[in-house]
Amino acid sequence: MNELQSLQNAADKCGLVVHEWYHNDRRKKIKHYYATKEGICISPSLGYEQLNFFLLGYIKATEHHLKSTLLHI
Repeated sequence: MNELQSLQNAADKCGLVVHEWYHNDRRKKIKHYYATKEGICISPSLGYEQLNFFLLGYIKATEHHLKSTLLHI
């Protein structure tokens, strides 16, 4: 499984789509990715590990928001 596939598997839990960010600088060998929701970019371009942490935080935040809205109903 490649990096993009594993990031997309994590993003599927909260309805996000992960894209690979292409850059023309040939000196940089690290791949960068970014996340979108409904066509709107919600993250900066990050490396694999950083975007993974971003997705984990986003999942936790949406779960927390969902729990808090259910308690107020």
